[in-house]
Amino acid sequence: MIDPERKKFIFGKLDYKPHSREQQEIHDSDKRFRTLCCGRRWGKTTFGAKEMTAAICDPTQEGYYWIVGPNYVQGEKEFRIVVKDIGLLGLRTKVKIQYNIPQGLMTIRMPWDTMLEVKSAERQESLLGEGLKGVIMAEAARHSRDTWEQYVRPALSDKGADGERGWAIFTSTPRGFNWFQGLWLMGQLRSKHPNYASWRLPSWDNPIIYPGGRSDAEIEEIEDEVSKQFFSQEIAAEFTSFVGEIYDEFDPSVHVIPIEYNANWRNFWALDYGWTNEFVCLDIMVDPDDNVYVWREYHESYKSTFDHGLILKHQPNPPNFHVDSIFGDPRGPDQAATFAIHHGPVFSMAPKTNDQFSEWFIGIEQVKRWMKIRPDGKPKLYISDACPNLIRQMSQLRPPEGKEGKNAPEGQHKHDDHGPDALRYFFTQYFLMGAGSSLSDVYAPSQMQTEAAGFFRQNSPFVRQL
Repeated sequence: MIDPERKKFIFGKLDYKPHSREQQEIHDSDKRFRTLCCGRRWGKTTFGAKEMTAAICDPTQEGYYWIVGPNYVQGEKEFRIVVKDIGLLGLRTKVKIQYNIPQGLMTIRMPWDTMLEVKSAERQESLLGEGLKGVIMAEAARHSRDTWEQYVRPALSDKGADGERGWAIFTSTPRGFNWFQGLWLMGQLRSKHPNYASWRLPSWDNPIIYPGGRSDAEIEEIEDEVSKQFFSQEIAAEFTSFVGEIYDEFDPSVHVIPIEYNANWRNFWALDYGWTNEFVCLDIMVDPDDNVYVWREYHESYKSTFDHGLILKHQPNPPNFHVDSIFGDPRGPDQAATFAIHHGPVFSMAPKTNDQFSEWFIGIEQVKRWMKIRPDGKPKLYISDACPNLIRQMSQLRPPEGKEGKNAPEGQHKHDDHGPDALRYFFTQYFLMGAGSSLSDVYAPSQMQTEAAGFFRQNSPFVRQL
């Protein structure tokens, strides 16, 4: 990382002063991965650019650096400031600069062995084969997860001459519950992810633009003019969900909490099968009062069901770990049989209904009832903050869009929805058709459901120490 005193010296030469205590704190952070979730006009572009200037102007930090934007235009914003800083530092005649936005040629080569280049995520082939000292992921929420995980992240694994691996700064306004929100959550769980740190920085935290803070007249005027969702996301820097979401009861500030495994509670697996689409396994605990806790998630693609079963069999587990029963997609009997090779029987039952939508709707209603805030001010469903994929999917699950002039089809939009599907299978099969609970008597069970419940009670739990 950049030497703090060297950074302070460079900032002084630039006459740059962070606009707030929070901005100074983030500049001072020594975390390898820093995530800034910012409202508009907070100053994220300036922050990233000043960090990059300090890095490339320190001869002891020589190496290859990137600014990666969703496209070249987005990446150019930070680059423009760095070029200006080079001039202010009196280095313009000593460096080689290319600055052609249409051709995507934006580079700075320092007198020592350091080079900065702007990259576009639209040209992923250009992101291969480089060892990086540092990177700014500009407008990170607009990038795909693949850009980071498959291209940029591996390039930061090499150790430089100073023995340190590469660093990354993610600056962005939030954009729903996507992978950027997952990164932000990792930064909040510093005990589990010591290399990560994250901050939520609403627009009004910039006292230069909004000297009145949250009560600034400009902020209040914006709030009056725009929708609640737009204000929450773009100004307050909050992770918000899509309009028309299916689980409109879901509130991360209420339903998302830290959860630790409790060996004294029942623990279950819920599966949704997939190949190109991800295979999902949720670890779900149920306490004596039928409160549900999703405490761990497994999401992987392009592996066989047999391999998924093998991976899960040998994954690290907390002390006294057990799985009492397994629930899966009723439309996957072959996958259930394959998974059972490693782990025993998989329940794959569906309610007796007239159509697939009714089956889906019953499961949705079960989940929604547990999600509802009760008279004591609490829900009965909680999701661990260590499950970013499920949190994102629960927040964005929405009905499918209809074509113009036609009614929208019933059900849910079939995209990035496999975690909620696994959770729905669990609620349907365990509470409605299985062991039952004091809260699951809304739907009168059919004869088939009654027989299935009897089978469950006679054969459960399949407790296995793994």
